[in-house]
Amino acid sequence: MPAHIHEYQRAPTVEQALTLLERETIETAPLTPRPRVPDDGFPSAAAVVDLQALPWDYISREPATLRIGGNTRLQTLVENAAVRNVANGVLAEAATLAAPRTLRNLATLAGALDGVADGPPELMLALLALDAQVTVQGSAISVIALRDFKPLPKTLLMEIAIDVGVDASAALARVARTKLDQAIVAAVGAVAGQTVRVAVAGASELPFVVETRVDAPSAAVIDRLVAAVNSQAAPVGDYRGSVDYRRQMAEVLAHRALTAAFAKGASA
Repeated sequence: MPAHIHEYQRAPTVEQALTLLERETIETAPLTPRPRVPDDGFPSAAAVVDLQALPWDYISREPATLRIGGNTRLQTLVENAAVRNVANGVLAEAATLAAPRTLRNLATLAGALDGVADGPPELMLALLALDAQVTVQGSAISVIALRDFKPLPKTLLMEIAIDVGVDASAALARVARTKLDQAIVAAVGAVAGQTVRVAVAGASELPFVVETRVDAPSAAVIDRLVAAVNSQAAPVGDYRGSVDYRRQMAEVLAHRALTAAFAKGASA
């Protein structure tokens, strides 16, 4: 363990985890296993709190809601039948792309969403496209839309909930240097009832989602959403893709993902 970390705690309860995180005597951060090892290896805080003993490792399918605990391992998402049956299996596909199996057995859902700014984006995109809700606990418990969620050091992600009361179809499209490399740009399109969404990563600092309501799927709907993606994109170029490349790929992949989602919905 790096020399700058002076203290490691494994919290047996949520209350103790929050007490440790709220201390002012030493900077403390939650230890949430991510699908990609951070460049610095560990949080910069002087103390870390291991959350794996907290009771948030579960998948629960209710009549109209799929609930996934924040401590659920990514490999569990890949294998779970309830997860695979949602929206053509896009959540399981996204979890598979998040990391090699060795890391999927360690990384948690909370860790995947906490590290999305510098990690694999597909799982976040799938959840955004399905309009997931997140339950977080800090000084109080609150439920917010995932699109409004921002990880905070003293706030813990307890659960993700997805409305499965309406049949949804979804598809993922991505471009990467190799099949298993982290996506340069990725998009997930989803159709749920009269709502159509597409979530995009790699075309702005953070993933974003655009949506519209329709009476029936059509090429015009796809074109409208692709135009919205283009207007919201603010790509930053790097060695993997220039600004122009990322913007163009965002349009191409959004169109591809939406077209496939429509097709899957029509064939269901």
